Amino acid sequence: MHQSAKQIAENATFQAFINSYLKEVNCGHWMKRHEWMQEQQPGITLAGESVVEIEHPGQSAKFAFEVIYRSLTGRHVIGCSFKYCSQRMEWIPQDRLPMMIALTTELHLMAKSNGCHELASHFDELVLRLIESYQTIASYIEARMHDENSFYPEESTFIEAEQSLLFGHWLHPTPKSRQGMAGWQHPSYAPELKGRFQLHYFQIDRELVTEVSNNMKSASETILHSLNKSMPHLTVPQKSCLIPVHPLQAQWLLQQDYVKEAMENNMIMNLGPLGACYSATSSIRTVYNPEEEWMFKFSVPIKITNSLRTNRLHELRAGNAMSKLMEQLRFTENYPAFRMIDDPAYITATFPGEKESGFEVIIRSNPFPEGKDKGISTIAALVQDPLPGERSRLKLTIERLALLERRMLADVSMDWFGKYWKCSIEPLIRLYDEHGIALEAHQQNSVLDLTSGYPEAYYYRDNQGYYLSNSYREALCGHLPSLEKCPELFYEDVLIQERFTYYLFMNQLFSVICRFGQEGLISEDRLLAWCYDKLSRLEKEMNGEGKPFIRHILHSEKLSYKANLLTRFHDVDELMAKNEQAVYTYIPNPFNHAKEEEKYAEAASAAV
Repeated sequence: MHQSAKQIAENATFQAFINSYLKEVNCGHWMKRHEWMQEQQPGITLAGESVVEIEHPGQSAKFAFEVIYRSLTGRHVIGCSFKYCSQRMEWIPQDRLPMMIALTTELHLMAKSNGCHELASHFDELVLRLIESYQTIASYIEARMHDENSFYPEESTFIEAEQSLLFGHWLHPTPKSRQGMAGWQHPSYAPELKGRFQLHYFQIDRELVTEVSNNMKSASETILHSLNKSMPHLTVPQKSCLIPVHPLQAQWLLQQDYVKEAMENNMIMNLGPLGACYSATSSIRTVYNPEEEWMFKFSVPIKITNSLRTNRLHELRAGNAMSKLMEQLRFTENYPAFRMIDDPAYITATFPGEKESGFEVIIRSNPFPEGKDKGISTIAALVQDPLPGERSRLKLTIERLALLERRMLADVSMDWFGKYWKCSIEPLIRLYDEHGIALEAHQQNSVLDLTSGYPEAYYYRDNQGYYLSNSYREALCGHLPSLEKCPELFYEDVLIQERFTYYLFMNQLFSVICRFGQEGLISEDRLLAWCYDKLSRLEKEMNGEGKPFIRHILHSEKLSYKANLLTRFHDVDELMAKNEQAVYTYIPNPFNHAKEEEKYAEAASAAV
């Protein structure tokens, strides 16, 4: 049956929301489908393998959800929804959007009953973002429904993969909430709509400018050199330099009193849009041109998912410092399939009384110029649900390899997963063990080189996602003394392991495992058992903080999980909170299942 863009968007929003609710708020009461149907006698036949019931005491209500696919690691696939009607003594099918609002209402009532009136008041914010995200997804699907060639090509380019995330990641209830971006601005600035735009330039007196660069060229020279490619005759007075900003940020800056005053004093000149066109990557605020050596990461006056996206001064310093540090450590020489996209330079304008002015620009290396951009994809794009009637990028890749190699899908899947582990998961753990550096390596910050079909290299990107262990502080500052000026980079290992558990395992690894299982390529329990064995062996090789980290991952009853729904419900802007701390919770450890399977296999073997 053909589904409209609205129906597809509603389902995508519903899947993300219900999965968030089950993990963060109420895991519900699970039953086998046939047992539930026999006991409850609903007026509809269900095809799913399970049913989960959720009691809502605040509304004196009970809901039930058909579970078509139950995941050990990631996201369940939810089918029909029901509400029990006590007057009629029967289960009534429910529409999805009203169901999500009912669940949000229950959150509101729970907060209210706990005496948490301030948090309860954010009910309206969550509903607003939920509907906005849903409508945004619908508009993107409407525009791209018949664009399969750029969604699922055998050799997609870097920017095609960046522009393919119609649904956003599945661990967030409002993945496409973009407060501050007007509807008419989406075609130009939303990556999903494949827009291209010129950057907006300001000419600024050098007295106001702060810039740092690890390269031969200064940040301002890099910017001018880039602009001169399309405008070779453009010159800038010696006492000034150019700063590009995102067009949306330019509109915001032009409304600020300190900018208006500087313009009146001829210290800032508004030059407007100039030069080559750029495309937004999946983060919206990092922009890319295949002919350029550098990407630019800007502040934008938009709340994306949880936070207003602004470049903060400590992030600028962190990117520059980490670029130097990784060069000093030479870690990637020992693990050549693991790479980091560095942020070696930045520039901004400073004003009295303004910590950040809004002119902050991060200059990021571009390892994917034209000619080297084929077969490059974020993990988020690989594991995203396909449009109805299509196959996911991961499934297409595995099927193509199996056909080419004349091998079974499960065998190819196991080899693919092994290569992925070798270039991504293992080096990330070793970096923490050897140097006390943990990275916020979630699925959107994780980019794979799939030129051959198999993962050949892993790229990490994000200057906001560095966690340096206090227990390695002396050694790290020995390599790079200027780290002493970046205290915000250092954390206690207890906090690092909480974050690292979520980003590396919950968000990245388990999303890959879940997609393999959901597609029927290879079972989740088999991949979990394989990972359990690999981690057990890896733990024996660890000499630093990697050892207790792996031990924690393998043997804890529960693992930390970033509660995106509760973070959104409590209206926490994690980029502005202390330690950039979102709301975290704990969920059952999927490796406990692998452990039980191992014990069962050992017992069966002993019996034989």
